[in-house]
Amino acid sequence: MKKVKMNKRMGMGLLILALILGIAACGAHHGPHHMDQAKMMKRITKKLDLNEMQQGKLKVVIENVSNFKVGMQANHTELSSSLNNNLSAAHLDVDALNLQFHEIETEFSAFRKVIVSDYAEFHASLDNSQRDKLAAKFEKMSKHRRH
Repeated sequence: MKKVKMNKRMGMGLLILALILGIAACGAHHGPHHMDQAKMMKRITKKLDLNEMQQGKLKVVIENVSNFKVGMQANHTELSSSLNNNLSAAHLDVDALNLQFHEIETEFSAFRKVIVSDYAEFHASLDNSQRDKLAAKFEKMSKHRRH
């Protein structure tokens, strides 16, 4: 029972962090890329009252998510260009499109493995109070997004 509850907590925590980082990354298009990371670090550190060790683990997660986001934006641009070119062509190049999607899926799979591992380390470093704050923030954001 405890293991199931812990897995649910970890899964919920991962979703919370991904949502927070995603919203922060999507909403922060001002200034250089490293400033977005600094703002996220500062905000999450303040909200959760993180110590230096926890900040280090969070920094790894934020950097990996940020780098992945940049890579995915480039993939999206390339894929859009290919789709646009194929729409005007007489024959759709299915193999080329499938190859692009396969490359994106491979990149995402590698990212998922890294981010789950890094987030698990960050999550394990949080105390119950910090996890509760994170869960409350996620709940608040979820309710806000539903409206």
